Amino acid sequence: MAILEYNGVDLDFCFSCRGCWLDAGELGLILNGTPDRPEDLKLEKSSKGKRRCPRCGARMMVGLAPATGVEVDACPAGHGLWLDAGELEQIVKARGASGRAEAVAAFCAGVFGSKTSR
Repeated sequence: MAILEYNGVDLDFCFSCRGCWLDAGELGLILNGTPDRPEDLKLEKSSKGKRRCPRCGARMMVGLAPATGVEVDACPAGHGLWLDAGELEQIVKARGASGRAEAVAAFCAGVFGSKTSR
């Protein structure tokens, strides 16, 4: 894992699988410049996943990020989110991110090697 910075937000990035870990609040900072609240990240259609939270070791929940249709892994204790390759870009595009979508999409495509279409 490597720590990459995007507009003051640290993204823990895995070069092997091209996924990233976002600590609690960081997705909101990326999307709109303010930390998200726990209720902002309540997953739709969630179930227990296989991944473990890197902070507490609990089995993470797998479900759809709100208003995106993108399946993500979330710590049940609220420590953060695991996003597979391309999922951050998909979430940003789906949420509109008040003008930030293109900048984040370009960052994801350049650094993460995302293959999703623009």
